[in-house]
Amino acid sequence: MKLNNITIILGVIFLCIPFHQSYGQGARYTGSYTKSAAVQYANKSNFVIEGLDISNIKGDAISLHGCENVIIKNNKVSSSDKRGVYLFNCKNITIVDNTFENIQSGLVASTSQGIKFEYNDVTNVIGKLKGSNEMGVMAQFIQVSGTGNSVSYNVCENFSGESSPEDLVNMSQSNGTAQSPIIVKGNWIRGGGPSDSGGGINLGDLGGSYQLAEDNILVNPGQYGIGISGGQNMTLRNNKVYGSRQSFSNVGIVAANWYENLGPTSNITVSNNTINYTHKDGYINNWWFGNNVGTINGKETNKYDASLNASILPNKIIGRARSSSPPVDNSGGSTTLPEDNPDTNPDTKPEEKPTTPDEDNESTDQGVLLPQVKNDPSILIYLDKYNRICINTLGTIAASADIIAGNSKGEIVYRQALTRYHTVLPKRPTPDKYTILVRNGNKAHMKTLNIP
Repeated sequence: MKLNNITIILGVIFLCIPFHQSYGQGARYTGSYTKSAAVQYANKSNFVIEGLDISNIKGDAISLHGCENVIIKNNKVSSSDKRGVYLFNCKNITIVDNTFENIQSGLVASTSQGIKFEYNDVTNVIGKLKGSNEMGVMAQFIQVSGTGNSVSYNVCENFSGESSPEDLVNMSQSNGTAQSPIIVKGNWIRGGGPSDSGGGINLGDLGGSYQLAEDNILVNPGQYGIGISGGQNMTLRNNKVYGSRQSFSNVGIVAANWYENLGPTSNITVSNNTINYTHKDGYINNWWFGNNVGTINGKETNKYDASLNASILPNKIIGRARSSSPPVDNSGGSTTLPEDNPDTNPDTKPEEKPTTPDEDNESTDQGVLLPQVKNDPSILIYLDKYNRICINTLGTIAASADIIAGNSKGEIVYRQALTRYHTVLPKRPTPDKYTILVRNGNKAHMKTLNIP
């Protein structure tokens, strides 16, 4: 990959991949839905649940028992008196790009492996507000184990008087591995309470091991912000937590072994978190660490920032990932392009043969240096005869796969999920030099194209 002269802003974005800090969190689906009753499956494998509108449900909206290799994507679940998604004894389930509104809980996964709850929007976790006997969560793992477990890049907003969550993210009796811990990463959470025990992110509830919460942003999440309740090999790092004075607010970070009868707590890391949390009595109460967790690694690196306030999250967080605009032809508005109709059963060959790029299609300028990206040959980026930006992908498409486009000013001008083997970006961009980054699991490809 040749080095590009995109501005330093774009370089930093690609270096850290924190596009999630701009438009990345939450559901990205903008299509339509089909009305559906509740969905229930048992002992079934290798299928997809998508494009459904499940509302006003008594019981769980989507319930899987003993299922394996399932994707639940692009659905809307609302007004459910139980869980949006319930999993029991399942394996390799991905819940991505769904919208949940006014539900008792978002996801509860029990006795399962390989569970991913990512890029979802959740508004108003009802909990016990309307008569349920069960606490409300955005996402909870109960005895989830093994590799590949994640609650990441979700958005959750709870409005006072319309919601009553307990822990918004709760990891209970769950165990990752040293090489693949349970990941809670890049979530945006605003609003919690009035529970006097619930809060934002709780690792190690009733024990567990190898859990990591990082790069999350929380505003007024409840009685506490982020915490560790027990277990071994638990990490809280690089999170931002703000809590204003409320009738239930207590502490920003807490680490203690609340379940000493279940065993000792060890190898705890709490590092590089930034906190400003006000107790209900009006004093700053940023962290509290119990004396029964041993040495806490990184404790001295946590920071109280008096300037931290609710603006660490934008005013609009629900639906934000769907609100970014594609490139527009300013000379005459957006130009509708020929419909892309890929083969429904694509083989391993590209569907449209690209022209061989010449020196005008790739940057040779030596300006601000972008990080080196190892271009994987399974991803091909090119211009077709209409000067549309096209991407061909070979092999399996990861649930998190995406496309990012930046212009010569260093501005991100387009982003979408990568869901097809052949993708044509939907609008012809204004003439400029664009850098395109495509990520598919652990594979990536980045290329600069000149649009005449």
